[in-house]
Amino acid sequence: MEIFGIVAFGIVSSLILLLLRKERPEMALGLSLVSGLLVFFLVLPELTSVISVFSGIVRDSGLEPLYFGVILKVLAISYIADFGAAICRDAGEELMASRVEMAGKLLILISSIPVIQGVMELIKTLLT
Repeated sequence: MEIFGIVAFGIVSSLILLLLRKERPEMALGLSLVSGLLVFFLVLPELTSVISVFSGIVRDSGLEPLYFGVILKVLAISYIADFGAAICRDAGEELMASRVEMAGKLLILISSIPVIQGVMELIKTLLT
């Protein structure tokens, strides 16, 4: 689906949510979650092709595949945490949204440890 279709879907969903939130806020939260997941699934086929192209580039370049995996994991964590925090905000739970974002940041830090270790090893070899 083109970006125009996704944007149109987002605008229509937002208008429906705006009207629904006044009368049935619990239903609006469910529709918001379903709409967000639907947008994600509409983009997913494009994302898989991008991942396969980048994995081919990494394979041809001779770079360590571990680093590519870390980059993908960090991107996935950031998008999922952002999506979860947005859902929490839609539900009026600002504190929970900030906790979800904090957990995402900590998981990104933990996931990046192999890259940090690789950089430290490279620095050690350059200094010796």
